[in-house]
Amino acid sequence: MNKFIIFLISMCLSFAALAKRHKEMVADAHYGPHERQIFDLWMPKSLTKTPLVIYIHGGGWVQGSKDDIHGNQIIKKYLKAGIAFASINYRYLKHAPLQTIMREDIAGFVQYIRYHAKKYNINKKLVMSHGFSAGGSASLWLGTHDDIADEENIDPVKRESSRMLAVGHLSAQVSYDFIDWYEYFDSAKVDLYVGKQVWSRYHLSSIEELYTKQGMEIRQDLDMYENMSADDAPVLFWNGLPDIESQDGSHFMHSPRHAKLLYARSQSLGLEAKLILDGDKFIKTDVMGEAFKFFRKKINP
Repeated sequence: MNKFIIFLISMCLSFAALAKRHKEMVADAHYGPHERQIFDLWMPKSLTKTPLVIYIHGGGWVQGSKDDIHGNQIIKKYLKAGIAFASINYRYLKHAPLQTIMREDIAGFVQYIRYHAKKYNINKKLVMSHGFSAGGSASLWLGTHDDIADEENIDPVKRESSRMLAVGHLSAQVSYDFIDWYEYFDSAKVDLYVGKQVWSRYHLSSIEELYTKQGMEIRQDLDMYENMSADDAPVLFWNGLPDIESQDGSHFMHSPRHAKLLYARSQSLGLEAKLILDGDKFIKTDVMGEAFKFFRKKINP
């Protein structure tokens, strides 16, 4: 058989295998050694590298699962648009302090997936994330934090970037420097609804430890509000609750005032952002659809 024909057949078979592989789902794959450091990944049929949108579940860092998004039609919408979609688990606060979860699990997955971009046919430059509550705040942390890539690290995964193309902050919190909440909200309600979480989420023993060198470093590292700058990832802020005085902890932790404070800061800094408040609307926005449209515009401006 003509060598050129053999070459063409071989190339066609390779492309066919590639296309088949990239329309499949990878389930419960590990990005770290802990049992909760796992992810699911849906890959569209594509012969070119695809963008990736990451979903980070909520649950106050004590519950929730990557499976929460399973069955949502939005995944099919991303795949149809040629965009890969991932959903991740991360350790709970009983396993690690918040500052460690952010760096090793949240940012750690971003670095992992970038390192394995060729394997999963991902465009490393087009990585975005979003989520509700804790997942939205984690996404904002990724969007506002300096790159944690360590170019000298012996682990090649740690050399990868943690920066994002765009993020979605959905019914999430203003900052994870909880001391600042005393400035943003009524201090009595911070004590009532947040309580010892002001320091215990960092695995510290008292509020006084937040004023030590270690405590100040943790607070600065987790302060999405103060760390925000004009060159950060564009943000979609969405909140579906009414803007009223909080009468319970759930409303207080997810009040639209979080989004309003962050949006006002983004505008003062010149950071691209969009704010959607649905609390007073009879027909509420399709929040996942809005996130989809927001991310699509960042991929194809």
